[in-house]
Amino acid sequence: MTERQLFLGAYLLFPSGHYAGAWRHPYSERDFNDRTLYQDIARTLERARFDLAFIPETVSYREGFARHGLSNGLKHDPAQLAAQVVAVTDHLGVGVTLSTSFNEPYNLARTLLSLDHLSGGRVAWNVIQSSGPANYANFPRAEQLGRTELYDRGDEFVEAVLALWRSWAPDALVADPETGVYADTTRITAPEYKGKYVEVRGPLNLPPSPQRHPVIIQAGDSPRGRDHGARWGDVIFAIERTPADLRAKKDDLRARAARQGRDPDALRLFAAVQPIIGETTEIARARRDALASYIAPEAGIEFFGMFSRLDLGDLDPGTPYAQVLEERATPEHLESRTIVQLDELLGARKRAVTLAEAAVTFSTSELTPQVVGTGREVAEQLADIFTSGAADGFLVTPTHFPGTFDEFGRAVVPHLQRLGVFRTEYEGTTLRSHLGLK
Repeated sequence: MTERQLFLGAYLLFPSGHYAGAWRHPYSERDFNDRTLYQDIARTLERARFDLAFIPETVSYREGFARHGLSNGLKHDPAQLAAQVVAVTDHLGVGVTLSTSFNEPYNLARTLLSLDHLSGGRVAWNVIQSSGPANYANFPRAEQLGRTELYDRGDEFVEAVLALWRSWAPDALVADPETGVYADTTRITAPEYKGKYVEVRGPLNLPPSPQRHPVIIQAGDSPRGRDHGARWGDVIFAIERTPADLRAKKDDLRARAARQGRDPDALRLFAAVQPIIGETTEIARARRDALASYIAPEAGIEFFGMFSRLDLGDLDPGTPYAQVLEERATPEHLESRTIVQLDELLGARKRAVTLAEAAVTFSTSELTPQVVGTGREVAEQLADIFTSGAADGFLVTPTHFPGTFDEFGRAVVPHLQRLGVFRTEYEGTTLRSHLGLK
């Protein structure tokens, strides 16, 4: 076994996620209100020795996404769902997405630290900044900020939450029945945090958790987002089409972390991947090719339109894709990651495909790399990316829910273990211990 071990996470996305047809897949479950579904997934992931289950967040309704069952068209509160995951596991970590835009530092810090205590130190906070008319309509008192200001406020928010989490010294909880002192209040400090956007007095009414406080996850990809992640993130999630792109992003994040006085080795880069596994290579490729059949053209166009930020609702699905870009896309649209990488994926086909065909191509993975083959072949591809240094771990995004996770655990994980790049047993009990974080 090699000294360096890769990490594994699982996206709990429903009714669909990076693959827009997941809920229609014949192997998928469809009752996403059944708590036993998530408990079964948690047990499956822990049996396969995954590091964490990752739960995203959406705080507004999108009609087209609800109609077509697209990503987060139905959304449980992430903290409530996380509680179901940790209740039936002993080692599996859980990443909880909560927005700095529509929460207050005290409530968020207390919610996550409570969950961290009750899980034995297995929680992470995925930090996001949210905006948009639909979101603000549900939070009319929230200050509407531009992208840069959102991150400025986000920096203050994370700083305030960390101050609250650290307001109790590790030895402040005494619980000494002889002296009658439960908490030594001289070891508890009110942060009295006051910034331009965020203000909170504290202290929190909870001591540190078994891992001190939750791990911090971040996934921003703009230059400002990368600075935010390099400053605060323990784990960075990335969707990049090639190992070279992953390597470039990892190097960039490490450099940004160093410029901010952080140890670059403290960052963990998780690369999103979409495994498609078959008993033979040919079966795996056939399964990959079948994915498009479960995405209706109108669903694909809705999905692509949201990520590209193009107005596509009035267009005939048969309109040539290149014509759509020529008539609807601004220079800003054309420089976006969505369109640049979709164009790379389409290659010479760009001039030949229709809007519907391009949108469905995008919607089969949302540009997440597809890793196709037998269990052995998928494991070898992931091990190659990992050993090259391009990524520290992988976030598995499902094509069918929750069957992808069971297939991956049974068909891929044993080969990763055989190759010596993944644990056979958990060595610790906290998420920080799994990830090798201080």
